[in-house]
Amino acid sequence: MKKPTKPTKPIRTTRNPLVPLSPFQLAPSPSSTAPGILSADVVKGKGGIEAVVVRLAPHHLVVITGGAKPTVSLACTHHGFVAEAYELNGQLEQVINHVRKHFPELRVD
Repeated sequence: MKKPTKPTKPIRTTRNPLVPLSPFQLAPSPSSTAPGILSADVVKGKGGIEAVVVRLAPHHLVVITGGAKPTVSLACTHHGFVAEAYELNGQLEQVINHVRKHFPELRVD
């Protein structure tokens, strides 16, 4: 397995933890053409880890934020969604259940 690399620079250094990061503010570079995972960055702030940003080939990304109300963001180029991930039957679980119902071939159990 390939050893993870450290990010060259942080994406953000400080932010309000109650305001989720927008995946569109963290869009991958259009010049990137490598297949697979392009980068996995840990965004640190004054209180520790604020987010994890995984950039996928080349116009897709996943952003996981921490704080009082953690979120998960999935984005493709300029489209995506942010779902809160801190309570049972919350936004993220509802999105997962919708995908499981309407796209059963994508289910993971």
